[in-house]
Formats: sequence, C-alpha cells, structure tokens
Amino acid sequence: MTRGMRLVTMAFGLGVLLAAPASAQLAVGLTGGVNSATLTGSDADQIDVSSKTGGAGGLYANIYLGSRFSAEGQLLFQGQGFKGADTANVEYDVAQGYIVVPMLLKVYFGKLNIFAGPAISWEVSCSVDQDSTAGECDSSQSGLWSGIAGLGIQFGRFGAEAHYQSGFSDTFENVNASYGVWSLMGRFAILGSR
Repeated sequence: MTRGMRLVTMAFGLGVLLAAPASAQLAVGLTGGVNSATLTGSDADQIDVSSKTGGAGGLYANIYLGSRFSAEGQLLFQGQGFKGADTANVEYDVAQGYIVVPMLLKVYFGKLNIFAGPAISWEVSCSVDQDSTAGECDSSQSGLWSGIAGLGIQFGRFGAEAHYQSGFSDTFENVNASYGVWSLMGRFAILGSR
C-alpha cells in the first residue's frame, strides 16, 4: 500500500469517527457485487471496445444525518477492464484492479434511497493480453477521479444498490478515454443499521 493510500485510509477512518455527532447513528458494514466496465470517450469510440465483467467489494461507513440524509464513505477493491480490437484487427483484453474511495451523500424515501458523490481510484494491478502476447500496462494512470450516482434499498442490516460510475480522468496517458462502470452491489451492516 502506497503512502498516499495509507494517508487517505487513515483520513477516512478519522473523519468517520470525528464527524459523527453524538446524536447521529453510525452504520459500518460490508459491500460486494458485480460490475460491467467499458472505456468511453473520443479515442475509445474510434476502436471496437466491448465491456468486461468484474467484481467489487469492501467496507462502508454511513453516518445518518437525521431521518432523510446520510453521508457514506467506502473503501473498495474494484476489478475493471475492457476487450477490443484496434484498427489493425489486433485483439486485446485489459484487466485492471483499483482501490476506490467513494464519498456519497444519500437521500432516503422510506426504505429506498438515491445517492451521488465523487470517488478517487488508485490502480493496484493492470495486465494486457494481446493476441498471443501478455504483459503489464505501461501507460495507465492512478489517482483517477470519477462521479457516482445510483439507487439503493435497505431492509434492516441487508441492502442492495445499483449505480453508475463515470470517469472524469483519462485512464491511460495521452488517450482520451475513461471508464464507465455499472455496478450491482449487496450490503450487510455489521454495526448499526437503518
């Protein structure tokens, strides 16, 4: 784990502990599920790119701010990637792993909620299979910003969410393309619940 990631993780944990007023309810739990990622952007549009299915999982901490609002931070590992062929019909399969830290604001309507917020991602792995050759990525970037918006439902300790994550930063150097990721996640509150 890099120094920057350790600082973000420590700041996240400290922020959760210090930001919760005595009257706010705190929920901490596990989340995990499946996602479908693909590259979007003008450079991705020029080649044949298809989506790739991956997984995601991690922890969340949710601070309830009254009966209708909450602030939630997550610390996730998320698999992303894409398949495609370039203009010379060379096929490739890219698999990337990221540590993702979303910071979300949620609004509740009974058991349903809608949410949105920014996220920052750090690449922890990247591999490319190109026809008969395999290797590591050499031009991918880390510290990528994105936005997340979605819908969730909560039944006591159990819940489910569907969301879309749109990249604001280019995934690779000098390539105008970022990830668009659809996710379906399950949740279980270890501490507290709505």
